[in-house]
Amino acid sequence: MTRNTITRITRQLLLLLTCCLVACQGNEGSSLQSQYVVEGWIEAGEFPIVKVTRSIPITDEYQSLDSLERYIVRWGTVSVSDGSREVMLTGKSDSRYFPPYLYTTTEMRGQPGHTYRLTIRRDDGPDIVASCTVPDTVAVDSFSIAPITQNDTLAQLYAHLNVPAQPTTYYKVFAKEGEDTQDFLPSYLGVLRSDMIGTDGRVAVNKGRTNLLKDFTPYFTRGDTVMVRIARIDSAAYEFWRNYEDMLSLSRIPLMPNTVNLPSNIEGAYGFWQGWGSTYHTVIISK
Repeated sequence: MTRNTITRITRQLLLLLTCCLVACQGNEGSSLQSQYVVEGWIEAGEFPIVKVTRSIPITDEYQSLDSLERYIVRWGTVSVSDGSREVMLTGKSDSRYFPPYLYTTTEMRGQPGHTYRLTIRRDDGPDIVASCTVPDTVAVDSFSIAPITQNDTLAQLYAHLNVPAQPTTYYKVFAKEGEDTQDFLPSYLGVLRSDMIGTDGRVAVNKGRTNLLKDFTPYFTRGDTVMVRIARIDSAAYEFWRNYEDMLSLSRIPLMPNTVNLPSNIEGAYGFWQGWGSTYHTVIISK
């Protein structure tokens, strides 16, 4: 299986995870209705990115991966306000992301300490709204690589952060390989509180886990070029990603199904609208 094939499968999984946030909760009828799902963020110094889809209703009918495109919401009215002005986001196709359609603008960049309100106007119901604040970025002193004794071709990547244990702050690590996608996978076990980080500031940067790969390894292959995003987040975003990791791990266990939706800060939809204080780093895993 080629890397491009794995990347396409990973993107398909991400859409499934995004669209299937509606769990079998409440009465049976609620699981048969398609709901709005939002995946959106605004980073310090960057333009907002918003993806809008519909959840896949739970039915006995077989649905192929090719049919997922119809759950993408196009031609929506999406805006972001910073309290002094409101900017309309433009919807566009972008094959570097999955799903390959997003809303963005070049008229507004995230600024640390500023609060941003997302509004998605609907013709069939009340507006979808959410607010988030962009945190300060996190300082990364360096990266290091440790060999894996069981396999000479693999290595563990570490980031070394400069953060005090108190007051409590929150972080999420993302990683991606290759240049054909802009989507970062959430690094496996990559959601942290400052009091979980040791005095040396060392944090493991793992590959993102997908349930489509049976034999998962968190390590990178020597010679790989890895793009790492380390984002400071708020406590609500921390709870979302902590529960996401639990969902991803437990969904592989048939006797422990997920029956609770991920926590959301969005009114009128599932998903998230988060502010990230991100820094980006390119690391070559030395041979």
